[in-house]
Amino acid sequence: MTFHEESGAACALHAHATPVRSGIYGWLTPYLAQIAEHNAGFAERILRLCRTELHFVALCITFMGERRDDADHLAAFASGIDRRTRKALFAEFAPEMDVRLVRFAGKLGGRPWRISSYQRLAVLFAEPHARKTLRHMPHITRWHLIALARLPAHYRKLGLIRKLKSRRELSCTLFAIHVVRRIRTDLNDRQIIASLEKADTRYVRQWVEAHYERLPFPQAPTGALTDGQGVVLRPVNTASDLIRTAREFDNCVDNYLWEAITARSYFYRFENNMRRIAVAELKPVPGAGWAINDILGPKNTPLSGVDRQKLLGLFYEQGILPAPQALSNFAWFDID
Repeated sequence: MTFHEESGAACALHAHATPVRSGIYGWLTPYLAQIAEHNAGFAERILRLCRTELHFVALCITFMGERRDDADHLAAFASGIDRRTRKALFAEFAPEMDVRLVRFAGKLGGRPWRISSYQRLAVLFAEPHARKTLRHMPHITRWHLIALARLPAHYRKLGLIRKLKSRRELSCTLFAIHVVRRIRTDLNDRQIIASLEKADTRYVRQWVEAHYERLPFPQAPTGALTDGQGVVLRPVNTASDLIRTAREFDNCVDNYLWEAITARSYFYRFENNMRRIAVAELKPVPGAGWAINDILGPKNTPLSGVDRQKLLGLFYEQGILPAPQALSNFAWFDID
């Protein structure tokens, strides 16, 4: 049976000779129709072409460049199908491309891709890190190419590509990588990748915060303050101390790690003879120094009048004023 004897659906393949999204094989449809006119065997299976063959033909036509619309050139390509190896065909009709690209035809997912996607595949294949990952991938989608293209070269790892499921995750992870590379100058890319591959990319900020925990806090507004009778106000100077304070006082101050690292907040533990009384938060007031923004006891309970006055007095001696909310639970002045 010849191509022209196929069903009416086959006639739909006779379309324009330019890459348009039309026909049952999209932009590839008119090229397949022309190939079928010059290759009877190809014509007989035109409506049941397997995914691998479709992607192989699309790869060849993509990298023919302008010659893809040369009827004689396409006829010569058609005559080689089923008679020559794919490697030999690709080497002749896409001479400027690495012939090893042919190996990926069986890995490419879905219907024929856009020409730009095959071009992106070729660009990535030319980059050693991406090429290594592509070789190890059992199945390649256009999403994989997008992720590989956007990631820094050293981060084009199979373990990371498998974790990224959406554009949102990719964008957040990219930002996180750039941040961690800047703050963790003690780590190389391989070490950062190793930690990232263990992280949950849906909550990548937690991974970033884990690296921020290694950073030193800015100098505290004051050192430890005491009345000499067991009352002590001690600044929380490290991430581990902030986390321990949150656990011991059963509150959420550990969520303020970024604020502490950037000196937008500073936390003090208030104790009396080793008895945990409260956590106080200081905030900078532009041009006026520091102010007490909040005072809360364990489990965020209000502080008693006597303990509150002791705390306020120690800070006041250092020139640190209380915001209204530090004096009363019924007032608030927004310092932020």
